[in-house]
Amino acid sequence: MSNNGLYPESVELIVLDDEAARRYAHELLDAGLPVAVVARTASLVVPFLEAGGRTVAVVADIDDPDQLAGAIMRVESRLAPVGALIRYRCDVPVHPTAFHAA
Repeated sequence: MSNNGLYPESVELIVLDDEAARRYAHELLDAGLPVAVVARTASLVVPFLEAGGRTVAVVADIDDPDQLAGAIMRVESRLAPVGALIRYRCDVPVHPTAFHAA
């Protein structure tokens, strides 16, 4: 995919099962940045689907290697290569937009 400035070089795939990761995903969304999210339940991804724009939301169990691979493939085909997986509070960058500054 050629990058014409509308899409990032890479995105984080954020697992919404953790509250801190969910807050981080909403911060990115509120900042107008591209967001890729995944959760085991549809109820967690629906708010991101409703956001539209540069958002990819997938329902998958990331503990299942095949489902995780499928989620990554979907994000990469629709948005950008996955540069990081944000699953827990300890994975959330200290400066939320630092990953997206490049």
